[in-house]
Amino acid sequence: MAKEQREFRTDPLKLKRLRLQLGLTIEAFCKETGIDKATARKLFGGVPVSMTTLVAAAEGFGITNHLEMLHPDELAAVGIDPDAAPSPNQVLEWEIESPRLSGWLRTANGLQYQLARAHHRIFADRFARVKCYELRHIPVKDRKPLDQHLRRHADVCSKIGRHPNIAENITATTTEHGGLWWVIDRWDEGQSLETHLKEGALESARLKSLMLGIAEGLHALHEKGIIRRELSPRSILVRQSDGSPVLTDFELAKLTLGKPTVKPKGSWPEDPYLALEVTGAGGEDERADVYSWASRRPDRRSIQICKRSTPWPP
Repeated sequence: MAKEQREFRTDPLKLKRLRLQLGLTIEAFCKETGIDKATARKLFGGVPVSMTTLVAAAEGFGITNHLEMLHPDELAAVGIDPDAAPSPNQVLEWEIESPRLSGWLRTANGLQYQLARAHHRIFADRFARVKCYELRHIPVKDRKPLDQHLRRHADVCSKIGRHPNIAENITATTTEHGGLWWVIDRWDEGQSLETHLKEGALESARLKSLMLGIAEGLHALHEKGIIRRELSPRSILVRQSDGSPVLTDFELAKLTLGKPTVKPKGSWPEDPYLALEVTGAGGEDERADVYSWASRRPDRRSIQICKRSTPWPP
Protein backbone atom coordinates (compact mmCIF):
# COMPACT_ATOMS: atom_id res chain seq x y z
CA MET A 1 0.00 0.00 0.00
CA ALA A 2 1.34 3.39 -0.94
CA LYS A 3 2.32 5.62 1.90
CA GLU A 4 -0.27 8.31 2.63
CA GLN A 5 0.68 11.68 1.21
CA ARG A 6 1.27 14.07 4.12
CA GLU A 7 2.69 17.07 2.31
CA PHE A 8 1.12 19.14 -0.47
CA ARG A 9 2.55 21.34 -3.20
CA THR A 10 1.09 24.81 -3.62
CA ASP A 11 0.72 26.92 -6.75
CA PRO A 12 3.68 29.35 -6.36
CA LEU A 13 2.39 31.84 -8.95
CA LYS A 14 -0.97 32.09 -7.20
CA LEU A 15 0.68 32.59 -3.82
CA LYS A 16 3.04 35.25 -5.17
CA ARG A 17 0.09 37.11 -6.70
CA LEU A 18 -1.81 36.94 -3.40
CA ARG A 19 1.19 38.21 -1.41
CA LEU A 20 1.81 41.13 -3.77
CA GLN A 21 -1.91 41.91 -3.96
CA LEU A 22 -2.06 42.20 -0.17
CA GLY A 23 1.20 44.15 0.05
CA LEU A 24 2.90 41.55 2.28
CA THR A 25 6.65 41.04 2.46
CA ILE A 26 7.91 37.55 3.35
CA GLU A 27 8.75 38.87 6.83
CA ALA A 28 5.24 40.31 7.29
CA PHE A 29 3.69 37.07 6.03
CA CYS A 30 5.72 35.03 8.54
CA LYS A 31 4.74 37.36 11.37
CA GLU A 32 1.06 37.21 10.36
CA THR A 33 0.93 33.40 10.10
CA GLY A 34 3.57 32.18 12.56
CA ILE A 35 5.30 30.26 9.74
CA ASP A 36 9.10 30.35 9.89
CA LYS A 37 11.10 31.74 6.96
CA ALA A 38 12.49 28.40 5.84
CA THR A 39 9.02 26.90 5.57
CA ALA A 40 7.71 30.06 3.89
CA ARG A 41 10.42 29.71 1.21
CA LYS A 42 9.26 26.13 0.57
CA LEU A 43 5.65 27.26 0.45
CA PHE A 44 6.28 30.04 -2.09
CA GLY A 45 8.72 27.88 -4.06
CA GLY A 46 6.23 25.12 -4.74
CA VAL A 47 8.01 22.63 -2.45
CA PRO A 48 5.55 20.32 -0.63
CA VAL A 49 4.56 21.48 2.87
CA SER A 50 2.42 20.04 5.65
CA MET A 51 -1.34 20.50 5.82
CA THR A 52 -0.85 22.53 9.02
CA THR A 53 1.34 25.00 7.11
CA LEU A 54 -1.18 25.12 4.26
CA VAL A 55 -4.05 25.96 6.63
CA ALA A 56 -2.00 28.64 8.44
CA ALA A 57 -1.07 30.26 5.12
CA ALA A 58 -4.71 30.26 3.99
CA GLU A 59 -5.75 32.05 7.18
CA GLY A 60 -3.00 34.62 6.61
CA PHE A 61 -4.34 35.32 3.13
CA GLY A 62 -7.94 35.44 4.33
CA ILE A 63 -8.85 32.32 2.32
CA THR A 64 -11.58 30.12 3.81
CA ASN A 65 -10.78 27.04 1.68
CA HIS A 66 -7.08 26.14 1.81
CA LEU A 67 -7.48 23.83 -1.21
CA GLU A 68 -7.60 26.96 -3.38
CA MET A 69 -3.83 27.30 -2.90
CA LEU A 70 -2.92 23.83 -4.19
CA HIS A 71 -1.05 23.26 -7.43
CA PRO A 72 -3.31 21.99 -10.27
CA ASP A 73 -1.51 18.62 -10.14
CA GLU A 74 -2.36 18.29 -6.46
CA LEU A 75 -5.98 19.18 -7.10
CA ALA A 76 -6.20 16.49 -9.75
CA ALA A 77 -4.61 13.98 -7.34
CA VAL A 78 -7.40 14.52 -4.80
CA GLY A 79 -10.14 14.32 -7.43
CA ILE A 80 -10.76 18.04 -8.05
CA ASP A 81 -10.95 19.30 -11.64
CA PRO A 82 -8.53 22.27 -11.72
CA ASP A 83 -10.28 23.63 -14.82
CA ALA A 84 -13.68 23.74 -13.14
CA ALA A 85 -13.03 27.11 -11.53
CA PRO A 86 -16.10 29.27 -10.84
CA SER A 87 -16.90 32.06 -13.24
CA PRO A 88 -15.69 35.52 -12.12
CA ASN A 89 -19.26 36.63 -12.77
CA GLN A 90 -20.70 34.15 -10.25
CA VAL A 91 -21.49 35.16 -6.67
CA LEU A 92 -22.97 32.35 -4.62
CA GLU A 93 -25.99 31.16 -6.63
CA TRP A 94 -26.15 34.38 -8.68
CA GLU A 95 -24.76 35.13 -12.13
CA ILE A 96 -23.81 38.76 -12.78
CA GLU A 97 -25.27 40.07 -16.04
CA SER A 98 -23.32 42.21 -18.48
CA PRO A 99 -23.05 45.11 -18.97
CA ARG A 100 -23.15 46.29 -15.37
CA LEU A 101 -25.66 48.93 -14.36
CA SER A 102 -23.04 51.52 -13.42
CA GLY A 103 -19.40 52.43 -13.66
CA TRP A 104 -17.39 52.83 -10.47
CA LEU A 105 -19.23 55.00 -7.94
CA ARG A 106 -17.99 56.25 -4.58
CA THR A 107 -19.57 56.37 -1.12
CA ALA A 108 -19.17 59.27 1.29
CA ASN A 109 -16.38 57.37 3.09
CA GLY A 110 -14.46 56.87 -0.16
CA LEU A 111 -15.24 53.21 -0.92
CA GLN A 112 -15.66 52.34 -4.60
CA TYR A 113 -18.55 50.18 -5.81
CA GLN A 114 -20.46 49.11 -8.89
CA LEU A 115 -24.10 48.17 -9.37
CA ALA A 116 -25.24 45.18 -11.41
CA ARG A 117 -28.23 42.97 -12.08
CA ALA A 118 -27.90 39.23 -11.52
CA HIS A 119 -30.08 36.23 -12.28
CA HIS A 120 -30.37 33.06 -10.24
CA ARG A 121 -28.39 30.24 -11.81
CA ILE A 122 -31.15 27.68 -11.09
CA PHE A 123 -34.39 29.68 -10.97
CA ALA A 124 -34.46 31.70 -14.20
CA ASP A 125 -37.23 34.05 -13.04
CA ARG A 126 -35.36 35.33 -9.96
CA PHE A 127 -33.24 38.48 -10.16
CA ALA A 128 -31.15 40.51 -7.72
CA ARG A 129 -29.67 43.99 -7.41
CA VAL A 130 -25.99 43.50 -6.66
CA LYS A 131 -23.57 46.05 -5.25
CA CYS A 132 -19.87 45.16 -5.45
CA TYR A 133 -17.33 46.98 -3.25
CA GLU A 134 -13.72 47.04 -4.46
CA LEU A 135 -11.35 46.34 -1.53
CA ARG A 136 -8.48 44.58 -3.30
CA HIS A 137 -6.28 47.67 -3.16
CA ILE A 138 -6.70 47.88 0.64
CA PRO A 139 -4.29 45.84 2.83
CA VAL A 140 -5.97 43.04 4.80
CA LYS A 141 -5.19 44.68 8.15
CA ASP A 142 -7.02 47.83 7.04
CA ARG A 143 -10.16 46.03 5.84
CA LYS A 144 -11.47 44.94 9.24
CA PRO A 145 -12.35 48.49 10.41
CA LEU A 146 -14.56 48.75 7.30
CA ASP A 147 -16.71 45.81 8.40
CA GLN A 148 -19.22 47.92 10.29
CA HIS A 149 -19.68 50.11 7.21
CA LEU A 150 -20.14 47.17 4.88
CA ARG A 151 -22.45 45.18 7.17
CA ARG A 152 -24.68 48.14 7.96
CA HIS A 153 -26.97 47.85 4.91
CA ALA A 154 -27.83 44.22 5.69
CA ASP A 155 -28.28 45.07 9.39
CA VAL A 156 -30.73 47.86 8.59
CA CYS A 157 -32.74 45.76 6.13
CA SER A 158 -32.92 42.92 8.67
CA LYS A 159 -34.24 45.24 11.38
CA ILE A 160 -36.98 46.59 9.11
CA GLY A 161 -38.03 43.32 7.48
CA ARG A 162 -40.35 43.48 4.48
CA HIS A 163 -41.58 47.00 3.76
CA PRO A 164 -42.77 48.39 0.42
CA ASN A 165 -40.45 51.40 0.66
CA ILE A 166 -37.29 49.73 2.02
CA ALA A 167 -34.87 47.55 0.04
CA GLU A 168 -35.07 43.82 0.80
CA ASN A 169 -31.64 42.33 1.40
CA ILE A 170 -31.00 38.71 0.43
CA THR A 171 -27.45 38.32 1.70
CA ALA A 172 -23.89 39.70 1.68
CA THR A 173 -20.64 37.87 1.04
CA THR A 174 -16.99 38.25 -0.01
CA THR A 175 -14.94 36.85 -2.90
CA GLU A 176 -11.35 37.28 -4.07
CA HIS A 177 -10.16 36.38 -0.55
CA GLY A 178 -11.96 39.34 0.94
CA GLY A 179 -11.02 41.71 -1.86
CA LEU A 180 -14.57 42.13 -3.13
CA TRP A 181 -17.59 42.66 -0.87
CA TRP A 182 -20.99 41.89 -2.38
CA VAL A 183 -24.40 43.12 -1.18
CA ILE A 184 -27.29 41.26 -2.81
CA ASP A 185 -30.83 42.71 -2.67
CA ARG A 186 -34.10 41.63 -4.21
CA TRP A 187 -34.46 43.10 -7.69
CA ASP A 188 -36.94 45.95 -8.27
CA GLU A 189 -37.20 47.05 -11.89
CA GLY A 190 -36.69 50.80 -12.07
CA GLN A 191 -34.20 53.66 -12.00
CA SER A 192 -32.84 55.96 -9.34
CA LEU A 193 -34.67 59.18 -8.52
CA GLU A 194 -31.48 60.97 -9.58
CA THR A 195 -31.91 59.58 -13.10
CA HIS A 196 -35.56 60.64 -13.22
CA LEU A 197 -34.74 64.18 -12.06
CA LYS A 198 -32.17 64.55 -14.84
CA GLU A 199 -35.03 64.06 -17.28
CA GLY A 200 -36.91 67.05 -15.82
CA ALA A 201 -39.27 68.06 -13.02
CA LEU A 202 -41.86 65.51 -11.88
CA GLU A 203 -45.56 66.29 -12.32
CA SER A 204 -47.42 67.15 -9.10
CA ALA A 205 -49.46 63.92 -8.76
CA ARG A 206 -46.40 61.74 -9.28
CA LEU A 207 -44.32 63.88 -6.93
CA LYS A 208 -46.96 63.62 -4.18
CA SER A 209 -47.05 59.82 -4.37
CA LEU A 210 -43.27 59.65 -4.35
CA MET A 211 -42.94 61.92 -1.34
CA LEU A 212 -45.50 59.92 0.62
CA GLY A 213 -43.59 56.72 -0.06
CA ILE A 214 -40.25 58.24 1.00
CA ALA A 215 -41.89 59.52 4.19
CA GLU A 216 -43.29 56.05 4.94
CA GLY A 217 -39.85 54.54 4.46
CA LEU A 218 -38.24 57.07 6.79
CA HIS A 219 -40.95 56.49 9.37
CA ALA A 220 -40.21 52.74 9.32
CA LEU A 221 -36.50 53.46 9.87
CA HIS A 222 -37.14 55.90 12.70
CA GLU A 223 -39.44 53.44 14.49
CA LYS A 224 -36.48 51.04 14.69
CA GLY A 225 -34.05 53.71 15.91
CA ILE A 226 -32.34 54.14 12.54
CA ILE A 227 -31.35 57.50 11.03
CA ARG A 228 -30.78 57.43 7.27
CA ARG A 229 -28.47 60.52 7.30
CA GLU A 230 -27.40 60.32 3.66
CA LEU A 231 -30.80 60.49 1.95
CA SER A 232 -30.31 61.65 -1.64
CA PRO A 233 -31.89 60.98 -5.06
CA ARG A 234 -29.13 58.49 -5.92
CA SER A 235 -30.11 56.26 -2.98
CA ILE A 236 -33.82 56.15 -3.86
CA LEU A 237 -35.02 53.66 -6.46
CA VAL A 238 -38.28 54.43 -8.29
CA ARG A 239 -40.17 51.27 -9.29
CA GLN A 240 -41.09 51.04 -12.92
CA SER A 241 -44.33 49.18 -12.15
CA ASP A 242 -46.09 51.80 -10.02
CA GLY A 243 -43.67 54.69 -9.46
CA SER A 244 -43.30 53.93 -5.74
CA PRO A 245 -39.94 54.70 -4.07
CA VAL A 246 -37.53 52.22 -2.44
CA LEU A 247 -34.93 53.53 0.02
CA THR A 248 -31.62 51.69 -0.26
CA ASP A 249 -27.84 51.99 0.29
CA PHE A 250 -27.84 52.05 4.09
CA GLU A 251 -24.09 51.62 4.60
CA LEU A 252 -23.79 54.96 6.41
CA ALA A 253 -27.08 54.86 8.32
CA LYS A 254 -26.92 55.44 12.07
CA LEU A 255 -28.34 52.82 14.45
CA THR A 256 -29.15 54.63 17.68
CA LEU A 257 -30.07 51.45 19.56
CA GLY A 258 -27.20 49.21 20.55
CA LYS A 259 -24.69 49.63 17.68
CA PRO A 260 -21.86 52.13 17.19
CA THR A 261 -22.32 55.04 14.83
CA VAL A 262 -20.89 54.61 11.36
CA LYS A 263 -19.77 57.72 9.55
CA PRO A 264 -16.98 58.71 7.17
CA LYS A 265 -13.52 59.55 8.39
CA GLY A 266 -13.05 63.19 7.52
CA SER A 267 -15.75 65.29 5.92
CA TRP A 268 -18.97 64.33 4.20
CA PRO A 269 -19.21 65.30 0.52
CA GLU A 270 -21.04 68.47 -0.37
CA ASP A 271 -24.73 67.56 -0.69
CA PRO A 272 -27.66 70.00 -0.88
CA TYR A 273 -29.91 67.42 0.84
CA LEU A 274 -27.63 66.79 3.83
CA ALA A 275 -28.61 68.34 7.18
CA LEU A 276 -25.88 70.51 8.72
CA GLU A 277 -25.77 68.51 11.98
CA VAL A 278 -24.82 65.32 10.10
CA THR A 279 -21.46 66.84 9.15
CA GLY A 280 -20.71 67.73 12.78
CA ALA A 281 -19.83 65.66 15.84
CA GLY A 282 -22.56 63.05 15.38
CA GLY A 283 -25.33 64.58 17.48
CA GLU A 284 -27.96 64.22 14.76
CA ASP A 285 -31.38 62.63 15.29
CA GLU A 286 -34.40 61.83 13.08
CA ARG A 287 -34.86 65.50 12.22
CA ALA A 288 -31.80 65.28 9.99
CA ASP A 289 -33.74 62.91 7.74
CA VAL A 290 -36.79 65.18 7.80
CA TYR A 291 -34.56 68.04 6.65
CA SER A 292 -33.20 65.98 3.74
CA TRP A 293 -36.69 64.83 2.81
CA ALA A 294 -38.17 68.34 3.09
CA SER A 295 -35.61 69.64 0.59
CA ARG A 296 -37.92 68.06 -2.00
CA ARG A 297 -40.84 70.44 -1.25
CA PRO A 298 -43.21 68.01 0.54
CA ASP A 299 -47.00 68.32 0.73
CA ARG A 300 -48.92 68.62 4.00
CA ARG A 301 -49.94 64.95 4.30
CA SER A 302 -46.33 63.79 3.88
CA ILE A 303 -45.26 66.11 6.69
CA GLN A 304 -47.83 64.51 8.99
CA ILE A 305 -46.40 61.04 8.27
CA CYS A 306 -42.92 62.12 9.32
CA LYS A 307 -44.34 63.85 12.40
CA ARG A 308 -45.45 60.48 13.78
CA SER A 309 -41.90 59.66 14.87
CA THR A 310 -40.17 63.06 15.18
CA PRO A 311 -41.14 66.68 15.81
CA TRP A 312 -40.96 69.03 12.85
CA PRO A 313 -37.76 71.07 13.23
CA PRO A 314 -38.24 74.74 14.08
